[in-house]
Amino acid sequence: LPPALLPLALMASGILLRLLPHLPMCQTKVKSSAEYIYLTIQHYQFGLLYLSIGFHFILQIAVSDNRGAYHIGNLLFVVWMSDTGALIFGRVMKSTTTRQQQQNQAESKHNQKGFILECLQSISPGKTMYGLFGAIITGPISAILYPMAFASSNELSEVIDNPLAQRAMLGFILAIAGIIGDLAESSVKRLSTKKDSGKLLPGHGGVVDRFDSLLSSAVVYYYWMSV
Repeated sequence: LPPALLPLALMASGILLRLLPHLPMCQTKVKSSAEYIYLTIQHYQFGLLYLSIGFHFILQIAVSDNRGAYHIGNLLFVVWMSDTGALIFGRVMKSTTTRQQQQNQAESKHNQKGFILECLQSISPGKTMYGLFGAIITGPISAILYPMAFASSNELSEVIDNPLAQRAMLGFILAIAGIIGDLAESSVKRLSTKKDSGKLLPGHGGVVDRFDSLLSSAVVYYYWMSV
């Protein structure tokens, strides 16, 4: 593994370990003290990797060149708009679901949920496929709208020649990375039986909740810049 990719591999492995317990075939109730100890070690390992590597890459983006502030603005805009899109889409579509449809889903929830939704709701019961699609749709649109011109590398131009398509692809990737980061952080709270990551920001779930999507997206953004 090239040394430059080691931070990416470490963060990916930390996130993977957090999400594996929520796969349908891996879902078990914690019963023994040894399993509690194992989960505690996982929490600390994830916290060290996720927070340290995520904030490291945010700083690397900020000092990358003389447009570091614009890159940070682009990252914040796309990630936060993607989160907002997920929230709006999820709530609007959920409110349009009829009571009869909800009853039918409750009667055969395992068959109707599907693999992805079952994993999402095992991490956070409020997650919906509508919210997922909302984030994926809003991310590329936000990246296209952000007023910043990118200097495309030769490698990237060989794959995607159109600048707007490059922005849309960046927005899509950041949205996916943000979703994964949010789910990984929610997994820690879920397995710890905690509703919020802290009490410093009441109503927002804690400080880490405000940065969960951003930290994972920052890593992806940095490597996108390096392509």
